[in-house]
Amino acid sequence: MAEVVELQKLKLAELRQECEARGLETKGNKGELIARLQAYLDEHEEDVDVDDVLAEDAVVAPAEKKVVKIAPPLTTGERLQKRAERFNVPATTESKKAIRAARFGLPTDASSPSPGLVANSKAAVNVDQLKKRAERFGMNVSSISQKIEEDEKLKKRKERFGILTSATSAGAPDVEAKKMKRAERFGKV
Repeated sequence: MAEVVELQKLKLAELRQECEARGLETKGNKGELIARLQAYLDEHEEDVDVDDVLAEDAVVAPAEKKVVKIAPPLTTGERLQKRAERFNVPATTESKKAIRAARFGLPTDASSPSPGLVANSKAAVNVDQLKKRAERFGMNVSSISQKIEEDEKLKKRKERFGILTSATSAGAPDVEAKKMKRAERFGKV
């Protein structure tokens, strides 16, 4: 690199890097940087190759290696346990089920209840909440609340117009009595 021809071939960024490596000022244009480097090389007369200087920076970076410990392979149970500790989650399926049951208000015992009981208890819990929401927004969004509202409307209508909600066999004598009174009033036709 002692030759001026080699310094001329270098780009400005490379010249600045060379100056910085030798502790020279890096400000200036290409001609000034070449002159500084040439003067420095004449004084010290070191035959330093550009590739060596550039390689020094590259060598320094890989020198910092990370130490990786190689542990014996873990069983799946140990691996799941460590993962659970690391992410703060339950490790076993039983504990997962217990946490889920507590979150949704389900019974925590091991026997699974019938689907009908779960659906009824869930609907009973949500009915008040759905009614409040319907009042707040002025309309029912949930299909469950719409069905409940329709059932209530039908029940009120039946009570208003005299249709009994109990068994129809008890209503049969009343119907016959009404027919008899009507026949007496208007005469038999």
